Amino acid sequence: MTYEPFPAFRDWNVHFDPSVVDGYAARLEQARAKATPETQRRALEVATRYAAVDTGAIEGLYTTDRGFTKTIATQSEFWERALELKGERVRRSIDDALAGYEYVLDAVTGKVPITQNWVRELHAIITAHQETYEVYSEVAGMVNGEAPLPHGEYKHLPNSPTNASTGQVHDYAPPEATHAEMTRLMDELASTEFLAAHPVVQAAYAHYVYVCIHPFADGNGRVSRALASVFLYRNPGVPLVVFADQRDAYLDCLALADAGQPERFVEFIADRVVDTVNLVIGSLGANTNPGDVANVVAAIDRWPDDSLDLLATRLQQQCLSLLGAEATESGLPGRLDINVDASDAYSMEYSGPALPPGYRHVVPDSWVTIYARSNPNTLHQWVSVSFLIAVRPAVSDAPELLIVPTSGLPTLEVWRRELDPMLTTSLSLRLDIWAKDAFAYFIHELNGALHEGSEE
Repeated sequence: MTYEPFPAFRDWNVHFDPSVVDGYAARLEQARAKATPETQRRALEVATRYAAVDTGAIEGLYTTDRGFTKTIATQSEFWERALELKGERVRRSIDDALAGYEYVLDAVTGKVPITQNWVRELHAIITAHQETYEVYSEVAGMVNGEAPLPHGEYKHLPNSPTNASTGQVHDYAPPEATHAEMTRLMDELASTEFLAAHPVVQAAYAHYVYVCIHPFADGNGRVSRALASVFLYRNPGVPLVVFADQRDAYLDCLALADAGQPERFVEFIADRVVDTVNLVIGSLGANTNPGDVANVVAAIDRWPDDSLDLLATRLQQQCLSLLGAEATESGLPGRLDINVDASDAYSMEYSGPALPPGYRHVVPDSWVTIYARSNPNTLHQWVSVSFLIAVRPAVSDAPELLIVPTSGLPTLEVWRRELDPMLTTSLSLRLDIWAKDAFAYFIHELNGALHEGSEE
């Protein structure tokens, strides 16, 4: 194979329906309007740190898991210690990535134009403490030793790797064509057609073309995700967050784009935007109204495939586990009988909260409930907070599962892809936030009941 120049944006034929992403962008705006400036700043900072922590892991610079990523991103207790355990090289890589995303965010805030010099500087920042890189043989495309990494300088040697399984060389732009191709990319990013496109399509195109060129000796993957974040920081206001456990799907979608099928890569970027917006909304404490999905396809009586019910059960078990951990760690006295289980804690006649059109509860046990009474019982009644797991078939662009509260808390939306084939990192993080909010609301209700009982 030889390098094929990237397509002009007007020839990058992609059909993209922005309605889902735009809907979540509107919810994010509503959530931000209700939050304090400091809460908004912190929520965006956490999302940016998620992007920065896992961007190096995708490239194999270090390994991450959900606990490590969350600890560093949220700067939870012992986060400095967690970095120390990974070693100085990992700390420096993550610090460089954070500096790179801050550079991007500053450019977006200051409306700095994207130029070749800007991209060079981004590369220099995001690889600042990387001293060497792997050199590929000019003939075989295989790793052939290491060399000092020039920061912010276009490549002087070919960097086209060989696929270990097929033996094929994946050709990036040759060194002598790099400057011209980057000039062409800058022209495309300033074109009328590109500027009129949806931010998700802009991010996907800029990312894809940049990777096609691979202008630097190393660090191109990290720069590509930061570059894509420029357009997403503008609207809806989040970075591109790709977690390490999404790497295979990510590379598969890029390969499809290479094969002339860019739609899946655009959809991949859109899915990541929805996931990140959901994370930020959770951090803002936003109230997602189940009425927001009232315009989806009319309700159906039953779902013939029980796979959604199985996913709902998996979701329910995760919720019960997280709430159980919150109860255990709460420090409440043993005289208070606290339970977390799948009962509804209501009368048998109660059918649960009203569900949006098209959703149904999972029969028979679709509840997640926290309930308590003092022992001996001095409360007049059980104090409980309950949630109903609801599902709908994937017949529209709406989440397939909901965690619907009986009162007082927002509905949590869950997409099937976040549970199938496995629980994703982004959903795990959102469920952590949900469990803390749910248990905090339960404590609030319990406090009210105890005070009411003492007054009587």
